[in-house]
Amino acid sequence: MTKISKENKSDIEALIKNMEAFNGVTEQLQRSYDDLQVRVKQLDLELESKNTELEKNLVEKEEVKNYLNDILESLTNGVIVVDRGGSITTFNKTAGTLTGLKPQSCLAKTLKEVFPFDLFENMVTRLEKNRGETISRDQDITTPDKKIIHIRVSASRVLDNHGGQIGTVLILQDRTDLRRLEELAHRNQRLREMGEMAAGIAHEIRNPLASIELFASLLKKDLEGEYEKAKLVQHIRAGVKNMDRIISTLLLFAKSSQPSRQQCDINLLMSQLMDGLDDVKVPENIKVRRDFGKEEMMANGDRELLRQVFPNLIRNAIQAMPEGGELHIQTRKALIPVRDNDGVAADRKFIAVTITDTGGGISPDDLEKVFNPFFTTKDKGTGLGLAISHNIIKAHQGTIEAVCEEGKSTSFKIKIPCWDEDFDEK
Repeated sequence: MTKISKENKSDIEALIKNMEAFNGVTEQLQRSYDDLQVRVKQLDLELESKNTELEKNLVEKEEVKNYLNDILESLTNGVIVVDRGGSITTFNKTAGTLTGLKPQSCLAKTLKEVFPFDLFENMVTRLEKNRGETISRDQDITTPDKKIIHIRVSASRVLDNHGGQIGTVLILQDRTDLRRLEELAHRNQRLREMGEMAAGIAHEIRNPLASIELFASLLKKDLEGEYEKAKLVQHIRAGVKNMDRIISTLLLFAKSSQPSRQQCDINLLMSQLMDGLDDVKVPENIKVRRDFGKEEMMANGDRELLRQVFPNLIRNAIQAMPEGGELHIQTRKALIPVRDNDGVAADRKFIAVTITDTGGGISPDDLEKVFNPFFTTKDKGTGLGLAISHNIIKAHQGTIEAVCEEGKSTSFKIKIPCWDEDFDEK
């Protein structure tokens, strides 16, 4: 049997201890590895949760962004935003409609590059000099279809969370209809005052006219047998009668019409007028185009008063086309927001009647005066027809306006309330 030496025995013991130490380190490493795997799995789960939360936040932010963008694009006001460098960062759909530009083609450009003339750039400069207070101005711009609209432009600062200015927002508000209503209100006020004045003058003139007529009648009796002198007296009496006719028409203009509340079929009324009622005669060189709405056009209107309005407008259209042309008569229904007696807003149906001639139009200066009493471009006539028509339509709680395309056509647009059981008294 081989005897192990002390040195070999010591080496074996040392080897055993080293193996035990190695095994201990290995076990420790294995535990650390297992712990690390558990931690990695936990981190993977946490990361997956964070990614899910991040994706959810991104989706929510995208939804909010799209929602705000939908609101921006749905606004009836135009919105243009420029940054501190003057580049356009926002240009909504309405701004494009008002200015006639494509919003996408305006982004990242300056106002000077987008607009060939100073439309808004000066307002941005003024805002900086005005210590950041909101500024506004009114101006007219031309749309792509050559219509002139009136807008109000407001400029204000865009601020960040710390109150620092990061840009400027321009708000474009179409105030064309509002200005038209203001002009209509001013016109109504002016015509009312002119009517009161005209009534007073008419009464003052009519008294001496009666005296002139009386004395002329007495003078005619004294001049029996003197043909030439009696003829002069007859001229005096004819002049007095003509003046009395004008005064009667003037008093009709000054009188506040009180239309009866009744149903009036507008399509039937217009058809009867064009078929010869009220002595409306259309020359052969004028083509009549009837464009009546197919649905029932029952207005809340006084038929007899309206028979003073529409024949007058049709005759004016015919007289505007001495060389011939086209007379277009259209009836349609339209919804217009109104308020009832309790102040509650609601959409009420109106009947819109448009009478258009191709007589070359009216100059802008004359167009502003067409409803003024005694204004006329004809050699004969009192110039009271449109003024009286205006008063009658206004008494019906309707509107009448003249629209002209100079050199081509003139249109008179009348809106009269429809018969509506929810609004009209039974």
